[in-house]
Amino acid sequence: MSIERGWSRISSVIIRGIHEFVSRDWRAVRRSKDAYWGARIASLGPLEAFRVGELLRQQALSSVASWPDDASRADDLSAHVRLAERLRHADPVRRA
Repeated sequence: MSIERGWSRISSVIIRGIHEFVSRDWRAVRRSKDAYWGARIASLGPLEAFRVGELLRQQALSSVASWPDDASRADDLSAHVRLAERLRHADPVRRA
């Protein structure tokens, strides 16, 4: 097999993989993740959410040691303020 044919075959495999990835049923993926994490937090308690959050924070720090910088913190605070404001104006939900 020539090098060109080999690269062509690799390229077609990569392209097919990308196509399969973007063609996924992302709603089903979201439902599956929500079910998994909901069950995990329900069984292990809210501290599990904090444990996982800390692992994610450590992962981010290993990639970018300066994270979060002042700009990221300001953006995060702004997002939390907007969310709090929206929640304040939201109608309460009654659950049976």
